[in-house]
Amino acid sequence: MSIQATSVPQLSPTYRLQWEEAQNMFVLLYPEGLIELNQSSAEILQVCDGKNNVTDIVSALEKKFDTTGLENDINNFLNTALGNGWITQSA
Repeated sequence: MSIQATSVPQLSPTYRLQWEEAQNMFVLLYPEGLIELNQSSAEILQVCDGKNNVTDIVSALEKKFDTTGLENDINNFLNTALGNGWITQSA
């Protein structure tokens, strides 16, 4: 299964995105531990709120960082996150 432009991703119920001051980074918390996120991954997951579709996420991040051409990188990350169970998608 892969992410679609019209899909609306959100964090899976077993994961929580949280800023960890001690590590100075965002992490994904889950019952067995945590996943350290780089800045790009955290930025993407912050807009995976169950309201924005993938096209909206790309547009929002390109606007936030005043750039273009992020679609492939965002899609690749979202597909990885979906495959790892970090996010779910609805149509």
